[in-house]
Amino acid sequence: MRVFMISFCMAMISILSVGCAWESTAGSDGGGEQDGQVQTDEQGGDENLEYPPPPYGPNYGDTAPDFKVEECICDGAEPLGQAFALSDMLGSKAIMITVHAGWCSVCKTQTIGMENEVYAPYKNQGLDIMLVLFQDEASRSGREYLLPYCCEYKDRYGLSFHVVIDPDARATSQFFRPTEAGTPLNMLLDDEMEIRYKVEGLIPDSRILEGTIEGILSE
Repeated sequence: MRVFMISFCMAMISILSVGCAWESTAGSDGGGEQDGQVQTDEQGGDENLEYPPPPYGPNYGDTAPDFKVEECICDGAEPLGQAFALSDMLGSKAIMITVHAGWCSVCKTQTIGMENEVYAPYKNQGLDIMLVLFQDEASRSGREYLLPYCCEYKDRYGLSFHVVIDPDARATSQFFRPTEAGTPLNMLLDDEMEIRYKVEGLIPDSRILEGTIEGILSE
């Protein structure tokens, strides 16, 4: 009987050992799924990324502070607003923030080429864009005016990236002078939210902007 019990225990140990080996293999497969998740994260799909810590600042070389605006949703009969923040763009390799007023002729000229000349060539490499409107063509900044104007702006210029409203530039005025010759504001951020390019007003040389985008994306 004692010999039988010893044999039985040895058999059970063998079975349990095989079971542990099988679980280890499954864990390895699970690791492959985790690797796939990391790839998704690099494409901007991870909601668990943490915003870089302070100090923050509004100037070249600073880490941009997180700010909240409202994205216009234009799929229904009436334009709707949806809360949106700079932190929602975490995971993008490069972020362009461009702040416009509806009465700004330079802003309109720049917007004409933004979809096809700036966004389309780089979006699959990790560029994302936030275009911020803080006044309409009549210098009105109320939400009731900006939401429909935002949808009109998106449709007029065929924009597929984020277009948001910021009445009176309450969130974005920390970066520029909206009441002076500061529009459009153009900034490029890297994936650590560091400001790598900043111009108020007309972009003096688009080749520098494009070169900075390509440099950030290649890092």
